[in-house]
Amino acid sequence: FLSRTISLCYHTLISLICKHLMCLQMCGDAQMPHFELILIGIGSCIVFDVWQRIFQIFTSIPPSNWTLVGRWFIGLISNGQLIANQLSQQPKAKHETPIGWAVHYAVSIAYAYAFFILLQLGIFEPTVTHGLVFGVVSVLVPWLFFMPAMGNGIFASKTPNPRLACALALMMHSVFGLSLGV
Repeated sequence: FLSRTISLCYHTLISLICKHLMCLQMCGDAQMPHFELILIGIGSCIVFDVWQRIFQIFTSIPPSNWTLVGRWFIGLISNGQLIANQLSQQPKAKHETPIGWAVHYAVSIAYAYAFFILLQLGIFEPTVTHGLVFGVVSVLVPWLFFMPAMGNGIFASKTPNPRLACALALMMHSVFGLSLGV
């Protein structure tokens, strides 16, 4: 039931975003700066990745494992498996590491588009504060979608330290959001 609900919510959200993007394109009210949004998404993702490595130096907490994201994504595409079980124990998939990194950067670009849409709707302004708010709100995606999809439960409830996992996700999405708002 949970996987179907999450899948339905995900597809509904993607559908709404796509419809809004098409409306922006057709209405001509706002020019969609695709190249700039892609660069902003990539740049903010680089800030995210660099911050994780700096944070690791001071805390010994390793950065996100994008290989497992690649393994999950390959399972989703090849088997339609939205919710993975014991992902780290599953056999390695061919090219899972570069695919995981590609998914990471694609999601970052999607966040840049989402932030742009919210700017166009007048919900946010292009400020550091609004970027931070966007980042804080965007952490709901890993808490309620990616963590469960990768077999870690809602709010990382199936991990050894759910509070730490959620706090790290909040920190990283805050850094990402700040970089979007700059």
